[in-house]
Amino acid sequence: MIQSVYLVNDAGETLAAIPIGDFQIDEALFGGFLSAIQMYSKRISGKDIKELTLENYRLIISKLDRIFIVTIHDLKDKNAAALNTELSKLVEGTLGDIITDETIELVKETATKVSTSAGRATDWASKML
Repeated sequence: MIQSVYLVNDAGETLAAIPIGDFQIDEALFGGFLSAIQMYSKRISGKDIKELTLENYRLIISKLDRIFIVTIHDLKDKNAAALNTELSKLVEGTLGDIITDETIELVKETATKVSTSAGRATDWASKML
């Protein structure tokens, strides 16, 4: 399940913080943190970081144009990367430098729908095995 979604631009500004579950953090600090680790990673390896673990949470990071989509998951969520990818595909083309209330609502609805669908599929598969 997706706990939260953060939309952060290249400059480290958090454009939207969308709580869905329990995870919450200061959104301004989060944007700066993400920007700093991405810049460091680019200098060292030439690549963006795609995943981080913080205590009991797993952060999956994808990039669309100039915006990072960060989904926060429970550490044990086996579908975390797939959920981030699916959310990214569904909102691709709708994100710009200005995030409106409608965009935030779309991302929240999509993240909730994606998480719920994945949870039902996982439950079904575990019952069938």
